[in-house]
Amino acid sequence: MMSTQRLGGCVIVRLAGEFADADVLPLQRALCDLVASDDVVIDLSRTGPSAATVVGALTAAHDEAVRHRMSLHVTGAAGALRRLLNRSQLEARLTYHEHLADAVESALAARDARTHGT
Repeated sequence: MMSTQRLGGCVIVRLAGEFADADVLPLQRALCDLVASDDVVIDLSRTGPSAATVVGALTAAHDEAVRHRMSLHVTGAAGALRRLLNRSQLEARLTYHEHLADAVESALAARDARTHGT
């Protein structure tokens, strides 16, 4: 399941539950659509053990954010998913935050820097 919330100029995407292989492509499309026009925070704290299936969607969303000069911030990965992000070196490419508040603050700062040209 995916829910979104607009907060002060960025979009928080909360992923929850389990993700099957069939869920990945629709998720990838949704995330890519969001990062094409908004700074996005993805909260993985409510995902289940099968959340590792979303790594491909995160990779595509990251690439799309770079292409559109938007920012993508990830938080809340735990256990196997966090280890997978580390192993895949995706975490090094993503802007990862331990806490949701830090991720939102960073997304808003990226938006402000882009808006004000700093």
